[in-house]
Amino acid sequence: MSDRGLHHIEDDLSDTWVEDWAGAGVAEIETLLAKHAAFLSFLEAQES
Repeated sequence: MSDRGLHHIEDDLSDTWVEDWAGAGVAEIETLLAKHAAFLSFLEAQES
């Protein structure tokens, strides 16, 4: 069991599992990049 909940084998057998997996990964990367951008904006505001 992962922090995302139970894993069902049916999810791996679906026709779109690669697209679903890649989409989830891209969404996590976008979230991480947004956090970094917000932190950089915070640091720039502190400098001025």
